[in-house]
Amino acid sequence: MGIKYLILAIATEAAVELCKKAAPLQGIREWAINKTPFLYSERQQSHLLECPYCLSVWAGALAMTAFFFMDSTVVLFITGTLILQRLSNFLHLFFSYLRDKQMDLRVARNKRQE
Repeated sequence: MGIKYLILAIATEAAVELCKKAAPLQGIREWAINKTPFLYSERQQSHLLECPYCLSVWAGALAMTAFFFMDSTVVLFITGTLILQRLSNFLHLFFSYLRDKQMDLRVARNKRQE
């Protein structure tokens, strides 16, 4: 049961990041913002779909709804896709860090030779 919650948490985080930053989804997001002015908060000066914290609550609610259908192939496919996307981003950061360290070593080696 615990691993399913971890999977849902990663999928929720990925869905929020996609909603915030994915260029192909920005048109849909802007359309939804225009169609739902009642979700705008005067106090916070932002719309529900512009607030990552608020959006994560609703994405989490959708993930928990999906949890009840976790044996469904479609839900597993979507959740798995989101998880692979986020984990691959973390691996990308790790490899970028290693590449930067390697470049730093090469630059330092060249400076010593001069």
